[in-house]
Amino acid sequence: MNTLSFKTAVQTCNFIFSSTRKMFAMMALIVVGSGVFTPSVATGAPAVHAQAPIIQQCRADLAGRCNLTVQDVKVISAEAVIWPDASLGMPEAGKMYAQVLTPGQWVLLEAAGTRYLYVTSAKICKFGGPAEIWGSSILTLKPIPNEPNLNGDLYQSSLTGTNRKLIVSGVSEFYPQEKGGIIVMRRDSRSGFTMMYVKVGSKSKPVELASGFAFGDARLNAAQTEWAAFMRPGFGAPVMSGNTPISQWQIIIGKPGKKGILKNLNLPEEVRPGQIAWDGEKLMVWSPKGTGGVCYQISPNVAGSEWKEVGVQLFPGFKDMMLNKSETLEINSTNEGGKPGAEIAAVWFTGDKKVLARISNFAMHGYDLTTSGYAVLWGDKGESPAVYTVNIATGAVVPYSGQLGHSIKLFNYPPNGIVLN
Repeated sequence: MNTLSFKTAVQTCNFIFSSTRKMFAMMALIVVGSGVFTPSVATGAPAVHAQAPIIQQCRADLAGRCNLTVQDVKVISAEAVIWPDASLGMPEAGKMYAQVLTPGQWVLLEAAGTRYLYVTSAKICKFGGPAEIWGSSILTLKPIPNEPNLNGDLYQSSLTGTNRKLIVSGVSEFYPQEKGGIIVMRRDSRSGFTMMYVKVGSKSKPVELASGFAFGDARLNAAQTEWAAFMRPGFGAPVMSGNTPISQWQIIIGKPGKKGILKNLNLPEEVRPGQIAWDGEKLMVWSPKGTGGVCYQISPNVAGSEWKEVGVQLFPGFKDMMLNKSETLEINSTNEGGKPGAEIAAVWFTGDKKVLARISNFAMHGYDLTTSGYAVLWGDKGESPAVYTVNIATGAVVPYSGQLGHSIKLFNYPPNGIVLN
C-alpha cells in the first residue's frame, strides 16, 4: 500500500503511539558486492572508552541536531571496528573513497528516547540517523539515457541517502515485496511488457514471470509461494464473458520461481487497476471509484469461489494501520501562500489535533510507513525529487541526501550496508 491515491481515498490511517515500543539491537555488517564483511576489533586494539574524543564528537553532533545538551545524549554502545574502506560503511553515491582498511568505531547513542547510529574513523564521525530506520530502505528508478523503451536502472539506498546499490537494469515499474523480493516490469516494446521477480542479495538472475500488453500492481502472498498481478493481455476489444463484455484488465496468478500463469481471474465489472493484496489465502483488490474506492475479495484456490464486495477498511494495507481506536495518524498535503507542503499530525477521536511535523516547499506524491514507527514521504522539493523520514512518536524529520530518480517507493528491507539485527 504505497500510493497516495489509496490513502487519500480512505482518508485516514492509524498507528499505535507506544512509549514501550521495542528497541532493536544493533549489529554492524558491512556488505561488499554480494558478500558480507563483519567488522572486527583489530588485534591488540583497546576497548572504546565512552569518553574518547571521537565519541564526544558524536555526542556533540547529535546534541546539536536534537537541540539538546551533550549531557542529554547517552552512549548506549561503542565498538572498535576495521572498516573495509574510508567510507566507514556509509558510502555516498558519486564519491570516491580510499580503498584502505580504516580503524574506527560504530556507535549507538540515545537522545530523547530515540537511538541513533554513528560511524567513525579516528578523527571523523558520520551521522547515520535513527537506528531503527536501518531496517528499511528506498527504491528509486534512474533513467537510462537514450534507452529506446524508456526503461531505467533500479537502485536501493538507505533512508538517509547512503549505501546506494544497483539492483537490476532495464525496469519501467517496480513493486516492493516482503523479505527482500521485488516484482519489476520491463518494457520490451511499445506493445508489451515482461514481469520479473528479483530477490535482493541473491546471485541468481531475475526470473521472468509473465508477458502482457500492460501490468498493474503485483503482490506476493505471505508464504512467498504465489504472486498475483493486474494484467491487460492485449490492445483492442474488451475481454468477453460469454456475450458480455467485461474489463480489459484481469488478475493473473503464478509462482515466483518460474515463468507461467497458473490462473486468470476476470474482474468485477466496475473494478479497474488499483491495489492488490493477500489476506491469508484470500486475494483482495481495491479499485478507485468516485472520491473513494471499492474493495473485493476472492479465494482463488477454492473451486467455484467468486468475487465478493467487502468494506475498504478490510483491505490489508488499511487494516494494518488501524491499530488505535483513539488516535489517528494523518498525513496530508498542504498549501500555504501558494506553496505546497506536507503535514503529519496525530488526531484524537474528539477531533483534537497535534501537529507532529511540517515540511515546507514540498509537493508530496506518496507516503508509506516503515515497520518500526516511521513515516516516509516522497515527492518534489522545488524542482528536485525529495524524501523525508519522520519519527511518528516525536515528529523528528530526517531528510534524504542522496541521489533520487523519477520513481520512489519505500522498501521494508535493509539497505546494502549497516543493518539492524
